Amino acid sequence: MKQNDDNFLLKRIAKKKSTESPATVIAPKVKKGWRRRLGEADYLEMMVEYNSEAMALLYKTTTGWVYCYNNWEHEKLTGYSQKAIRNQSLKTVLGEAYFKVYEKNADWCQESGETVLFKGTASWNGEVKERLCRMTPVTVANQDYIVVIELNTKALKDWMAKNHLATTRFDAMFQTHTATMLLIEPSSGRIVEANPAALAFYGYTLEELTAMTIDEINTLSSAAVEQLRQQALSRQQRYFLFPHRLKNGEIRMVDVHSSPLELDGQPYLFSIITDATEREQNAAALYQEKELQKTTMDAIHDGVITTDAEGNISYLNPAAELASGWQAGEVLGKSFEAIFPMGHEYTREPLIGLVAGVLAGGQSVEITEPTVLFKKDGVMIPIETSLAPIRTKNGTIGGVVMVFRDITLSREKKRRIEYLSYHDELTGLYNRRFYEQYFSQKEIRLIHPMAFIMGDVNGLKMTNDVFGHTIGDLLLKDIAVTLKHAAGARHQVIRWGGDEFMIVMPGSDLKDAERLVRQIKEQLQDIRINGTIEASVSFGVALKQSRDDEPGAVLKKAEEMMYQIKLLESKSMRGTTINALLAALDEKRAETKAHTLRLSDHVLKLAEQLSLNVEAKNRLILLTMLHDIGKVGIPDYILGKPGHLTEEEWQIMQTHSEIGYRIASNVPELHVVTEEILHHHEKWDGSGYPSGLSGEKIPLNSRILAIVDAYDVMTHDQVYQPARSHEDAIRELQIQSGSQFDPRLVDRFIDQVSHW
Repeated sequence: MKQNDDNFLLKRIAKKKSTESPATVIAPKVKKGWRRRLGEADYLEMMVEYNSEAMALLYKTTTGWVYCYNNWEHEKLTGYSQKAIRNQSLKTVLGEAYFKVYEKNADWCQESGETVLFKGTASWNGEVKERLCRMTPVTVANQDYIVVIELNTKALKDWMAKNHLATTRFDAMFQTHTATMLLIEPSSGRIVEANPAALAFYGYTLEELTAMTIDEINTLSSAAVEQLRQQALSRQQRYFLFPHRLKNGEIRMVDVHSSPLELDGQPYLFSIITDATEREQNAAALYQEKELQKTTMDAIHDGVITTDAEGNISYLNPAAELASGWQAGEVLGKSFEAIFPMGHEYTREPLIGLVAGVLAGGQSVEITEPTVLFKKDGVMIPIETSLAPIRTKNGTIGGVVMVFRDITLSREKKRRIEYLSYHDELTGLYNRRFYEQYFSQKEIRLIHPMAFIMGDVNGLKMTNDVFGHTIGDLLLKDIAVTLKHAAGARHQVIRWGGDEFMIVMPGSDLKDAERLVRQIKEQLQDIRINGTIEASVSFGVALKQSRDDEPGAVLKKAEEMMYQIKLLESKSMRGTTINALLAALDEKRAETKAHTLRLSDHVLKLAEQLSLNVEAKNRLILLTMLHDIGKVGIPDYILGKPGHLTEEEWQIMQTHSEIGYRIASNVPELHVVTEEILHHHEKWDGSGYPSGLSGEKIPLNSRILAIVDAYDVMTHDQVYQPARSHEDAIRELQIQSGSQFDPRLVDRFIDQVSHW
């Protein structure tokens, strides 16, 4: 019963103020497990509104059981009105000779918490009457009550006669019906009765089946079966789908229709059971098939849209949502034509009736014309699309599926591929494939005169080795920009290889080519990469004088001339490069020149003591000048940092000896000192860098330079430390003798400087 029904019931029961009687404050409450909630009590509800039996409420006081309420039928039976019966004892209402049976059963009913049915006798209206009495315990607002029903025995006998007839009919139907039927005890789940159809279905005998509970057949947990059984008993649910186990162990899915049934005054659950295994298997297979189809459509990159037979949208996959801007929930059930307008890409003429045409004709359609789809925000996207009918099992058309692809990106990729096919990715200039395509045209091959310029970048390998390929790429890009700008739109500039460029000049002669080369060289002088690296290119030119001259042969002449010029320029270029690097190093560290002069003086004096020959002395002087050349590749913030370097910064600083080695390796004249530059930071005990050489494995000149360099650094101000005294520097050399420095050379050097 709903809460508002409870309130209505309370108002009818509690007509007086709360001070008059406990009955006036009755409120529904469930107490323990055996109390029945007032709102759910059938007899209380009938007592208030519908019951034709005599009904009353008892509650217990210190003096015994007394009445607090009765209905109209009870008033007619006893002669006591609702007002008169209130707070009257059992003895007063029933008579002294008869009240004890009622009192005894009321006490038992209260203590046990169960309904009791007994035959009672009372003296009402001057007449002794025998009645069948039912007492039911109820707790309301923390007060225990007894609901008393005085049953009319004649009406009861009539009901039992009718019920017997109904029971007989039910039994006949139960035993003869072909449907599987079970009669179940609600409280325990025990199978009370099973018809022959049930015995045939489950494979048990009647004796076996009635000795079992429904839990032993149902493969769900006992707790779950109990909960669902109670729902059926309370009519909350009447249909269930269960897995039932047959005697042979087979599991069958069954539909169970259950409803409560009272037979001979006892409640039962009457269940009709239908085998649904095949249906459920088919449903599972269909679901799996649909899920597989949905998963497939969800996973593909093409957009998929389906409609029903009316042309209304029934599905969008994620790719369609992404491409169109629509979410499936926004458009399902709406007209395809209204949500997804399409048109010709160039004329914008609408494409109307595509879905309707497929529904009517039943034929697939592939749109070959350039087509656009209008997105949710009105933006057009170019698409490739096709439409096909969706057919049902009986062959009718149940809808349309459209598959489409946004080709915006594919067009961009195609354009990009076409561009890269004829262009160099780094510089944006034409590439060798363009050259081949260019001269495959007959009209181009016939053009004359036609000048060819071949150029080769000087010092690119050294730039890459010293400063890294990123700086080398910047150099190439700047050179490419200069060539393109100088050549103009008339001439074709091509990146021929890693450090080679070519310019094809249709209708131009050698004078034009030489003039262009001079112009390019002038413009290249303005380029400074990383503030240090100059752009230098060696050029060769050749002329195609007649239509019969092969472009390949002319190009070869230009290339040969370029190599000749490169040889003439290479020596001066190397000198220029080294000087530029030294100048850059001077800018990075202002004390470099003075430091180099002091080192040269010290190492020559030590060389004299060691009786080194002229060649060794020359190498030592060259090493003194170039040992720190690799610092041109170290960032300024590290070289000029006043405090201690971080671990990462120190790792970068240590690379300067390897950078210097690579620089010297690119200049043939410096090959004699490459190893000594590389190892000038090795230590006598092998803890130095970059190779961890120890002892006399370290080149002699590197060991000499290490001592002199350390002394000079200690005795002069540095960005990271002030100058130390001559004595402190000597003590430090002595401490590091045998670990960092060659001990024999340390002794010689200390002996040398002690005479200053």
